[in-house]
Amino acid sequence: MTSKRNILANFERLFKPTPGHSFTLLVVKDKFSKTYNFYLEDVAGATYSRGLGSVSFDNLDEYKSVLKQLLTSGLPVEYRGFS
Repeated sequence: MTSKRNILANFERLFKPTPGHSFTLLVVKDKFSKTYNFYLEDVAGATYSRGLGSVSFDNLDEYKSVLKQLLTSGLPVEYRGFS
């Protein structure tokens, strides 16, 4: 299973809209491990970050494809580590 398929499968498994919860997609550019890391943040009184997976810097097309598909969810996105 590719990184893209893992990330999208994890998103489908973890994203369950329920009353009192809000969700945000978090994309972190990790310069040390040279990966783009994807998280689903669930806010229900407290914030829980659930890792969806990562894509290496070498796979820029895969990163763009994953991000494009996740954006169709309509969730707000926060980017960290991008300058």
